[in-house]
Amino acid sequence: MLVCIYHSHSVYTDLRGRRRMTSRRTRFAVLGVAVALTLAGCGGSDAPCVAKPGAAPGAVDAPTDCPVSAVVAVDATGAIRDRALAQDVSSAALRAAEHTITAGGRLRIVVFAGDANSVEVIYDDDVPTLEQLDETRRGPMEAKLRGALAATLDSALGVGDASRSLTERVRARARGGTSDIARAMRNGLQTLKQRPGAVAMTLVSDGAQASDQLMLARRLQDGDSQASLAGQLGDLLGSARGVDLVQAVGLGRLPDRVNQSARRTDELVQIWMTACEQTGATNCATTTEL
Repeated sequence: MLVCIYHSHSVYTDLRGRRRMTSRRTRFAVLGVAVALTLAGCGGSDAPCVAKPGAAPGAVDAPTDCPVSAVVAVDATGAIRDRALAQDVSSAALRAAEHTITAGGRLRIVVFAGDANSVEVIYDDDVPTLEQLDETRRGPMEAKLRGALAATLDSALGVGDASRSLTERVRARARGGTSDIARAMRNGLQTLKQRPGAVAMTLVSDGAQASDQLMLARRLQDGDSQASLAGQLGDLLGSARGVDLVQAVGLGRLPDRVNQSARRTDELVQIWMTACEQTGATNCATTTEL
């Protein structure tokens, strides 16, 4: 196993044209890959058509001519109650879809709260590659898709008014106070394992799994061991073998600027990293950043 730890400070322009700065430490685990990829190590060039964590939170990195099928699962449980947080969550979700928007592949974006088997499907369709379009560069279709996704995500999270009925449906789902985050990721992974080529799973969530199977935040507060909790979470996620990238962003980010201790947040990030590694995904990345 090759494990790289990135600690970076960077300024980037998000997909809505805003200048953002991020300071984050991301563990990037490469498990069971061929020698050629291992030699590429932490950011080598001439990489094959595989998905890896991008520079900005939630971004997916792959060669420009490499289609990536992506599932983006957006947890609205906390975001629907905090407009500023919702805007950041929406931007992170759109960022996770960006490579597929520009390079093609199957794209599925869902918003969930409470029961992860009952979701609002924001988008679920194939995005054609330039070769399939018989074009040399993207045109208005790309901008139209990006704009439609941004507007629908904003409505789902309560920061846009393109569809008030969508906003109310998401609010209703969030009222139960539970969030089966692991099931949302598991469902996404099952979808991706049916897709050929490069595939990436992105979870945008505070990571506080709250279901009858595991009340993660409560168990962590009660002093349960990280190893035990990570193992249980990994069991709930299931297998991700054959999936290029599994990433979780926004971990520990609570609504209304509620702060939990840095130690507790670090424990949550580590639990999700260990659980991801247990799934057998090729690349795992976890961060508190959005």
